[in-house]
Amino acid sequence: MSQLCSFVSVLSFIGSILLAIVVLLLMILIHELGHYTAGKMLKFKINEFSIGFGKAIFSRTNKAGEKISLRIVPLGGFCAFEGEGIDDKNNPNAFNNQKPWKRLIVLFFGPFFNLLSGILFSFIFLTCFGYADVVEIVSVNPKADTTVTQQLQVGDVVTKVDGVKCNFVYDNYFSSLVADIEGNKDFVITVKRDGKEIDLTVSKTLDNVLISKVQTGSDLIVGDKIISVNGVEIDATNTYESLINSASGIVTLGIERGEEKLSYTVATDSFTVENSKQLGVVTTPYKYGFFEGLWQAIPFTFGWAIKVLIILFSLFMGKVALNNVGGPIATISVMATVTQASFANIFLLLPLIAANLAVFNLLPFPALDGAHMLFVFIEWIRGKPINRKVEAYIHAAGLFILFAFVILVDILYFVL
Repeated sequence: MSQLCSFVSVLSFIGSILLAIVVLLLMILIHELGHYTAGKMLKFKINEFSIGFGKAIFSRTNKAGEKISLRIVPLGGFCAFEGEGIDDKNNPNAFNNQKPWKRLIVLFFGPFFNLLSGILFSFIFLTCFGYADVVEIVSVNPKADTTVTQQLQVGDVVTKVDGVKCNFVYDNYFSSLVADIEGNKDFVITVKRDGKEIDLTVSKTLDNVLISKVQTGSDLIVGDKIISVNGVEIDATNTYESLINSASGIVTLGIERGEEKLSYTVATDSFTVENSKQLGVVTTPYKYGFFEGLWQAIPFTFGWAIKVLIILFSLFMGKVALNNVGGPIATISVMATVTQASFANIFLLLPLIAANLAVFNLLPFPALDGAHMLFVFIEWIRGKPINRKVEAYIHAAGLFILFAFVILVDILYFVL
């Protein structure tokens, strides 16, 4: 039976890897479709549209004489325009003989399509699943302090905690913002209720008591949650501290372990606890309505783009280690893992990867769209291009560095 479970687990992971590769290919297809669409709109001659690199495993030529290819290495793609990368003044259809503003549009449309797709995927994600920064209250614990039970209501949508807006870009999630509030300190929660924002002053009063250390041979295990002491349930009035301090050296603990509720009589010096205060509410990610989701999808997508820039800046400044980044192989592995944990995660990865590709390709690094656009801008300003051979060497060097970099970070990611 265990062998069968292991076999099913392996098949599931392989399926997740294949799904991750399909998602990556989808993102590449969207990017290259951006270049292709702009090229067709502006009457550029296109020789080949390809997804992947290396040997072609599928190829056909359409009525316009354009080769459509699927290649064996699914880690990139290209839209090959006539005369791209060379200086052929005798060919009016050559890419470099087109007006600079037209070339800029064609180059920009790849990242632009990624952003548009990111907004679409964000809309689907936010309306179907919601994200954990903005949450909706689904229940209020009646054992919580009256400042909570009399003010917070089921259906309230939390937007701010103590004046800080719930926003994933700066890791301001509802749960983390509440966790940062000390002890029983009063703080303000801003909620949307009946279309209006209102401020509510509340405090954390419920104890969240977890076993952190036990003596050898004890029936308790690390991670057990204590819900009662000597038959008295922990609540806003009967705190864990007051109950344990009033007990003798032996106590009967009510324990919550997963779905089970157990009871053990133990010595008070046979275990150690981690005690934190809770607000006393249960929340779920807020699912936006149709029009609200359309409106929020734009800042959500650009939020991921900002996070990508923050990570790139942190990497450049040495604040993020290379082994924490990972290249395309690591990306596929991570995608496979998170989608195996929950299929819904794929809908979060879609806008994240779309924003990532858009930002990355707009960087002015040789071989990327941003660098090609920079050279076109320089040509437009100067009235003549930089030597095409010099530009080609620069892009070739950039491509080599990029491949070396992604291989390096993939190795570091899996080795370290």
